[in-house]
Amino acid sequence: MSQALFPAWRPDAAGRAAFATLSQRLQEARPSDAPSLQVRRADQWHATLCFIGHDVGHLATPAVLDAFAAAAARIPSHTFTLDRLVYWRRSGAVVALPHDCPALQAMCDATRDAIRRCGITPEEVTRQPHVTLAFLPKGLDAQPWLDTVDCGIGPLMVDSFELLFNPGGRYEVVGQWPLTGAALPPPPRQDALFR
Repeated sequence: MSQALFPAWRPDAAGRAAFATLSQRLQEARPSDAPSLQVRRADQWHATLCFIGHDVGHLATPAVLDAFAAAAARIPSHTFTLDRLVYWRRSGAVVALPHDCPALQAMCDATRDAIRRCGITPEEVTRQPHVTLAFLPKGLDAQPWLDTVDCGIGPLMVDSFELLFNPGGRYEVVGQWPLTGAALPPPPRQDALFR
């Protein structure tokens, strides 16, 4: 059992339809001699904003939920588009990477900062938001056929995020927050970091 706890963005109905198109393209592009591809279900598609950890369900306290609400109030709704698919050798994941999207990265940073303000160190910080579409065996060489998959599925709407708990095989929503910010928060100033 996973027992994972993390804030995440999940696609709405239009986004799920777009990812279904991309998943189909991925499956059709797989060469017949390529390793087997384990495709993720539509209810599993998400972008982890930061990873709190395993076996830490007790950390979903009212203070953490309030901190996420405050983070959502600072980030505006936005869209992003996908750049490409890549294979991550260590995990075996086939992931969809977005084009550079400052608002999406700001949402990752805001959720990380929210839990840190509650005294929690995330197990993993998200520096490259992504959506995992499938898995190949771990440790393979580069998979150049992934470069042939057309990732043009249009803009994907980001207007909320959720705190998800994975008891094993599914996701339970612990909390959900709409994005209501008017503008992106300013980036941290380098000089302020060293005072």
